[in-house]
Amino acid sequence: MKLKNEEQKIIFLLGGYDLEMLTIKNILLQEGYIEEKNVFDKKLKWGAKLSSYKEELQQLPNHTIIYGVELEEDIEPPANYKCIDHHNELSENEASIIQVLGLLGREPTREELIIAANDVGHIEAMKCMGASKEEIDETRKRERVIQGVTAQDEAQAQKEIEQAKEQNSIYIIKTSLHTFSPIVDNFEKQPLLVYGQDSLTYYGDIDFLKKHYEKHIENSEAYHGRGYFGFDKAYVGLVTPNKLIKEIVEMKEENIISYHNFMFPFRFDKIVESFSDRHEFYKNTSFDKRVQIDDDFKNTLEKNSWKYEKFEVKNHLDYNEMVYFHDFVKDSLFNTKDFEEGATSYYFEKKIDSNATLELKIKDKEPYVLKLEGINLRLFDTGVGILSFEVENYDYNKVDDILKINDYGRRVYPQFLGDGFSTEPTRGAFLPEYIKVNGIEERFCSLYKEIKLAKYIVDILGESFTTDKSKKDSYYLQSIIDDRMFVLSWYGNDAFVSCTQNSIENKNWYKYVFVDGNDITVQDDEMQKEFIGKATYKRWNKYGTFFGITRYSFVCLSENNDWTRNTLPLPHMKTMYFQMTSLLLAQRASLLRFSDEITAISDVRGENSPSIENISILYKNYLRFVNKLYFKEVTAQDQGIELYDKALDILNIKRDIEDLRMEIGSLNGYAFMEQEKEEKDEMKKLTTLGTYLIPPTLVAGFLGMNVFGNKLENGWWILGAIVAIGVSPFIVKYFIKKEKK
Repeated sequence: MKLKNEEQKIIFLLGGYDLEMLTIKNILLQEGYIEEKNVFDKKLKWGAKLSSYKEELQQLPNHTIIYGVELEEDIEPPANYKCIDHHNELSENEASIIQVLGLLGREPTREELIIAANDVGHIEAMKCMGASKEEIDETRKRERVIQGVTAQDEAQAQKEIEQAKEQNSIYIIKTSLHTFSPIVDNFEKQPLLVYGQDSLTYYGDIDFLKKHYEKHIENSEAYHGRGYFGFDKAYVGLVTPNKLIKEIVEMKEENIISYHNFMFPFRFDKIVESFSDRHEFYKNTSFDKRVQIDDDFKNTLEKNSWKYEKFEVKNHLDYNEMVYFHDFVKDSLFNTKDFEEGATSYYFEKKIDSNATLELKIKDKEPYVLKLEGINLRLFDTGVGILSFEVENYDYNKVDDILKINDYGRRVYPQFLGDGFSTEPTRGAFLPEYIKVNGIEERFCSLYKEIKLAKYIVDILGESFTTDKSKKDSYYLQSIIDDRMFVLSWYGNDAFVSCTQNSIENKNWYKYVFVDGNDITVQDDEMQKEFIGKATYKRWNKYGTFFGITRYSFVCLSENNDWTRNTLPLPHMKTMYFQMTSLLLAQRASLLRFSDEITAISDVRGENSPSIENISILYKNYLRFVNKLYFKEVTAQDQGIELYDKALDILNIKRDIEDLRMEIGSLNGYAFMEQEKEEKDEMKKLTTLGTYLIPPTLVAGFLGMNVFGNKLENGWWILGAIVAIGVSPFIVKYFIKKEKK
């Protein structure tokens, strides 16, 4: 509803005095929406109450529309009172300044959006919407000035920051300042608990505090916003800060902040005999001989701590995962039987310790140490595999951290090199200084003159696989896409959700979806808008859940609470959408593999042409792939249908499957023609032989076999042979001339 000041008298009562409230006041007055006498501002402190305007409310006529901005309703508001707020039970609302602009019918400027983000979720929310460091610093400086922070306060804050303590992974800072902003603005780590003599605020994941102190919130003894939770000064003074600190530290839960699954698609070929040219190897050795997933293969994997896992329904998540897919898809995705040859796919898990980690070191930053939840391997009968690293993050909640974990954690080999084959330029842009997975470290400091897969990939896969073309009976390992693994990721961040609900065009949503750890790699506004619009799935926008799909990522952003962590979407990302992504990657990798096979086997020059048998075997495997691994629909669930269709489109699988059909159809047509030609040549030889046998047959038929009687026994057969041979050329010549006529 827009304001209509000419029809009714409108009054605004302003709450706690801060940058957002001052900006709201300026908007109302400077743009002439409301007369100055109708805007009441007592410059109240944070936590302002409606009772502060009790006298004004009693004097206002009943027909007046009263808007109270961020005022706690400690007294009964009049019937004509309307609340504008985004704290406590209203924390799902847009920022108050955005609500006011909505009433005025005006779109917010960038500055106003930044001010709104600052008030909703502090620095992290501004980062989420893509504010620059300069914009963030300027906004926070203005906020501190309004709060009355002096240069002496800033200096005191730095001293108190240096005295920060850590208990149960919570950073605790005691302050003598009247406001926490100079401390919170300059301390980057979270969760953070700042307290004074009669005040205490916790910054970070507050879900466990909201549950525990539910009654205190109802009684107005505690308050919260997106990413912070605090207590009313009267309550803190009553129970003392130390008691509250002890309670919070002891109850803090280790809740997951983000989930990352790095998926490495590759192709494998059994080295039947050593080779130097891989295309010659593909052409001369049949597909079936190079792709053998048999007991010997399984046994070598088991020697390297891989275990074949038969799919069984052991809990509700397994059940949900199984029933999600159509029956014909289950047959290809789930190994419900003991290991046997001829299956479409095979699933193995690596044995790792419960305290296994993935450590990621980026230049000029402390290492990220993440929980390595699992390592698994899925092999498909098309000769492609997917190696997956499941990682959980419990410590790093800033958007920039998540972006860097995704971008730097997916690297398999250098994207480019500098002078002298140096990887130093790549380290600054894309490569981490090192990645350490389950104790296996890759520093990307080798002399790269050809593609070398990261050590942790080769070592974890084990001796079954090799990059040495001469290692007979091992499986030759090759990356099939590029230098990056595919990223499946979930991230829970309330402030980030709020920014994305306002606009999917915010820079950090683009970076998260397209896995840009630093700058956005598309520097054109229209192209950015087009790409992010195509990649984003917004069905659950109002519930604060977004999905993004690109050629190298499937990501989900949601709020971080019990529901999102334990019900959906996180469990879905770990199960159903992991399976769906595995299928999509297998399809894309198989298409690329078949295309490579066709390129190799299509070389028909010279004597070393491909055998028709090898072409037929390749065609047979292509048909099996189309019928057992490529599906136009995988589930009856609407969301699953929509996401799968979006992924098929973005990964160009529908287009590529049609191109492959034409390519392999042409190759099979060539093989059919060659086979027909061979059959005709064989028939011609038989016809020629038959022609030469006609004369003696005719002679024998004309004269009879007994024409010489018993004279054959005395050598007369020689005369018969001479007659037959002498007559044969004339008869053959006669038939040839007749055939030409």
